Amino acid sequence: MEKKNIFKNEIDKPSIVQFILRIIPKVVFFSIKAVLFLPLWPIYWLGCVVWYRPPNVPYIKQVLRYLRQTWTVSPQNPYLPVFGRIWLSLSLLDFYIGSPIRGIAWLLDELLYSRALDEITVHKPVFVISAGRSGSTQLTRYLEEDNRLAAPNILQCMFPYLWLWRLAPNTIGRIIKPEKVREMIRSAMPPELWERHEANPFKADTFDGAFLSFHLRRFSLYLGPEVAKEDFNMANIAPYEKQVMEKDFIQLVDRLARKSVYFLSDSREAETRRFYLKGHFLFAAQALCEHYPDAYFLTVIREPLSRLRSGINYLRVNPPDPVLGPVPWSWLTDTLRFTEVFYNKVEQEWFTRGTDCQRSVIRFAEFVNDLETSMKRVYLDCFGSEELPSYIPRNHPPRKQNQYSIDRTLSELGVDEAEIKNRLSDYILWCQSTG
Repeated sequence: MEKKNIFKNEIDKPSIVQFILRIIPKVVFFSIKAVLFLPLWPIYWLGCVVWYRPPNVPYIKQVLRYLRQTWTVSPQNPYLPVFGRIWLSLSLLDFYIGSPIRGIAWLLDELLYSRALDEITVHKPVFVISAGRSGSTQLTRYLEEDNRLAAPNILQCMFPYLWLWRLAPNTIGRIIKPEKVREMIRSAMPPELWERHEANPFKADTFDGAFLSFHLRRFSLYLGPEVAKEDFNMANIAPYEKQVMEKDFIQLVDRLARKSVYFLSDSREAETRRFYLKGHFLFAAQALCEHYPDAYFLTVIREPLSRLRSGINYLRVNPPDPVLGPVPWSWLTDTLRFTEVFYNKVEQEWFTRGTDCQRSVIRFAEFVNDLETSMKRVYLDCFGSEELPSYIPRNHPPRKQNQYSIDRTLSELGVDEAEIKNRLSDYILWCQSTG
């Protein structure tokens, strides 16, 4: 993977011949899709009039903004080549022309299940909101097994359509078994990524990936660090995205919650089953708190330098687009050096203030070294009892120590560790405190 990159001074750039061979099929398939999807737009618009605009569809103003930035930004070291700008433009347009498919799929749930969904009460939802590479995924692996919670898996977050959830097991699910789906996803992932995150499509995981992809945010990393600092910032809402990050996000989460409870519960369980969602969506924490006053919020906090190193390497081996290749090291370093410090400060401020919602903090070091005590605290805060289910281990199972193929140190990345420690001195003390 490291040998495929469009950026000058990274590794290689495509030749003119390679450029043409990649662009021509892209243009052809884009044109075919545009023609095929054209008749669906009036149906989609009619659905928006009858019900509402689906929150999983990007706005035209978002597309136009990203298209404008694609041709006007001038990131340096390395610069964005013309091939990259053309490919990004086609990718943005290609995603947008699929809007009626995603919109109609969403509105089909309203046609079939709106009354049943409206009758469901989202009761004491559980939101695990923590920074990337904090250990919250492992915590989720334990909590999602509790049948008092309704936790949508990765596929359900990517395809939030109740009719599809109910249809798939009895149709394509009879042909393609879960094990085959896992194999297909693993084969599509760079091996360096699998070393760091063994994604299981049938388990709960980070929700942000699905939501931000719906609204084109994954492309921001290819527009340089100045754009990414705004659009890939999980603790900040840019002025031009308030509608999306406040109204649309809450609407999508609320509908996803009702669908998850409906799908996983019978009529009696639906009254008590609690929705569970995990991610980095600190930007929406207060809005969620106001929308669900009885919600339970939990974060896992970890020493920031370890997370920063892990986060940069993780994003490097997880390119948003396989043709454009890995995002340049310098861009990732510049972006995360800003966004992670920003996130940590907002996280500490939000989780240590206010009594409007129940908030809990688990420290990564304690979670690793004393799992039983950590989980008892979570269960006491969340369920009112320290009694742990039998399936939750009292100690973490032994983990294979991975030797990462790609793992640059902060020194190699040019990060001034002393500066980060100074800027986050209060946060580091918070991570090291007990209780």
